[in-house]
Amino acid sequence: KADERLARLALCIKHWARCRGINDRSRGTLSSFALTLMLIHFLQCRRPPILPSLQDLAVALGYAPVFVQGCDCRYCSSPTDVAKELERVRGEADSSNKESLGLLLREFFRYFGYEYTGGIIAIRDRSCFAESQDEVDSYLRVDNPFEPGVDVANIEVRLYTRLREEFRRAHALLCEGDGFAAACIPPASPG
Repeated sequence: KADERLARLALCIKHWARCRGINDRSRGTLSSFALTLMLIHFLQCRRPPILPSLQDLAVALGYAPVFVQGCDCRYCSSPTDVAKELERVRGEADSSNKESLGLLLREFFRYFGYEYTGGIIAIRDRSCFAESQDEVDSYLRVDNPFEPGVDVANIEVRLYTRLREEFRRAHALLCEGDGFAAACIPPASPG
């Protein structure tokens, strides 16, 4: 079972994005799948990490490939193996990440508003995949874990600044103590 904070954070982030008008793939913004992968990536990058890569763990443990429409979709579902992997990546058995839901939400917005400046957002090891220059230079390119190299975000270039500003706005409001509800207020209609 995944860390319970994952599902709660995913619901919050999707709600925020929907309220702010940036959760509609048909309009060139972020899909729910892309937002969830961004969240998993963020949680894997925390120190200590909150989530391991289930695909990488399956490969490391020698799970047989599971092909769906030509893509290797194997992942580790053993709670024991996942717990051992978390212990390994954390370095110490007693160093589990205890950051609160509120802190993680604020830090997610900070990460994508300020720290992340471009490149591939991936939830599995991509070291064996050759990156193309457009992958390195891109912004909010979210790698499909089941089809490495396929961008599931496909953000329209004209919306890059708006998306970064939305992450920064949410981060600022949470830092100022305005609360999550304030961060979710829909933007004013143009005109």
